[in-house]
This record gives sequence, structure tokens and C-alpha cells, in this order.
Amino acid sequence: MPYWSIYCLYCSGYIADALLECLPAGKKANSAFVDLCNARPGAALACPYCNGLIGFDNNGKPQIPQKAWPVFRYGLAELEAKKLADGELAQTSLADWALQHRFTKPGTHEPLKNYTYAEQAPPDEIVP
Repeated sequence: MPYWSIYCLYCSGYIADALLECLPAGKKANSAFVDLCNARPGAALACPYCNGLIGFDNNGKPQIPQKAWPVFRYGLAELEAKKLADGELAQTSLADWALQHRFTKPGTHEPLKNYTYAEQAPPDEIVP
């Protein structure tokens, strides 16, 4: 899976590993998933810190996504599986795991606190 890392445009949280493998399988079938993987225009990732929507321009630089781009959010089950794969106990909260192992440089928000997971969002969510 292609790799990229960015700072959130809204909260300045550092997304060192986008964990795109933690998106629900159904969302990965969306053709815009390839754009997101390759940091190209056409898709938006919900920031794991602040829920702000982040897209990319033609040069692979973060930008405010355009209206009607599909939104990608982490799946709760996929993050729980990643947490266990990282060796954390099942009772460890996702927020604690993320801060310790995955999203270690928060800006104005802690990771995965008040995050809207894919299961909580409309299945066909787009940038408003």
C-alpha cells in the first residue's frame, strides 16, 4: 500500500501513517480509494485527531477537499484489529493505543477522541 504522511490542515496533528488498511473493506472498493492511497485529488480522509476532512492537490500536497468527493473514515473493527496486532490488550482504549503507537504527535486534539468512525457516518458520505 502506498505510504504518505502529512500534518492536518485544521489541528496540526501529524498523521505519520495514514493506516489506510484500517478503512472498511467496502470503502476500499470505491474507485476514489486509489486516489487517496496515491495522495491525488478525488477523495477525503477524516483526520483521526479532529475529524477535519483532508484531500490532496495534483502535487500530492494536503488541501481542503472539494465538494462531493467521497469521505473515508477508519472502521472501528479494523482499528481494534490493528490495536491487537500491535500487541495491546483488548481493554486498551483506541485513543490510548493511537496516542502511544500510531498518532503520537497531536496538534490541538488527541487522536480518536470524539472521532466519527465509518460505522457512525453515512455509508455514502461526501464532502459537503
